[in-house]
Amino acid sequence: MKFSITPGNVKISGRTLYKDGIRFLGYPATYISFRFNGRRATASIISNPENFPAECHAWIAVYIDNGKVPAKRIELKDSRQEVLLYESPDTREVAITIMKYSEPEFAICGIEFIETDSDILLAPPGPKERRIQIIGDSIACGYGVEGLADRLEFRTSEENPSKAYSVLMAQILNADFEIVAWNGKGIITSYVGEEEDAVPDKSWLIPMLYKYTDAGCCRDYFKEPEEKWELWEHSRFEPDIITIYLGTNDASYTRGIPVREEEFIKNYLDFLGYIHTKHPDAAILCMLGTMDQSLCPAASSAASIFKEKHPETNISYLKLPMQLEEDGTGTFWHPTYKTQQKAAELIAGHIKQMMGWQ
Repeated sequence: MKFSITPGNVKISGRTLYKDGIRFLGYPATYISFRFNGRRATASIISNPENFPAECHAWIAVYIDNGKVPAKRIELKDSRQEVLLYESPDTREVAITIMKYSEPEFAICGIEFIETDSDILLAPPGPKERRIQIIGDSIACGYGVEGLADRLEFRTSEENPSKAYSVLMAQILNADFEIVAWNGKGIITSYVGEEEDAVPDKSWLIPMLYKYTDAGCCRDYFKEPEEKWELWEHSRFEPDIITIYLGTNDASYTRGIPVREEEFIKNYLDFLGYIHTKHPDAAILCMLGTMDQSLCPAASSAASIFKEKHPETNISYLKLPMQLEEDGTGTFWHPTYKTQQKAAELIAGHIKQMMGWQ
């Protein structure tokens, strides 16, 4: 049977656009899961590799049942390709997950339909007991986690959100998750480099991206003007806790200058306020520190000020340790799997204390 990627047929995790019968997976670790009883399953997937160099193609991973590592990782090399998800000589009940590994800055991933050798679908996997929303930048994406610091070239083939603190932490807590993260982005600026006269890049920031389902796909693939981008309906995912890991890229501009740090705090507070209006019952964990710690006091201050204004909110700040040289570094000095694992364990432990979770 052939079926579309709609609720009821599949479990959808993360923010996805659904246009023209196609489900577009946007942010890293966005995925769909389904169950069937059979021997074979394929998917028809579209992309736009012709618009990107080979090192920036979209990548997906396919998980079978409760596998912790993917059964396969697939580069989307064609504008439309049939992907063999699963094949076995024996008929059995199978759960399959298709997870997007690359992020929305690069080539897109749209699932047209899935086809199995079975006449019926089983009910998709159910929700987990806990829900976490994860807001961040490249660290949350698993940017360069499988790359090397001495090779100054980013490749989507070396981006792996399943090795990032975001997914690892959610797994430790046995939680469903929604990620809103984009490399190089911050609260008041994107990364601006080390030039002495650098000016802030305010064109494409996380507080703006947070308002939309997938602004990157709307702008770059569908070529829509901003007023037509799909606004995210926040009631579709009500988290128990929201984690915010931002400031690493802002620090490339603030550079210890008090007036810039004050701007960072003000805009951080504005963002916290917006988040709180959308999810008033959610706890909030602000954190920073793995790659740069210069804005740690500012992030901590923002959390404290917000707590004073909203004493009913369960909000906390966690300073993460700097990555260690002996743990290695990935592409453009990003954290390795070992560093990400350490961060995930610290964050999960802090969240358990905040939430009273066992």
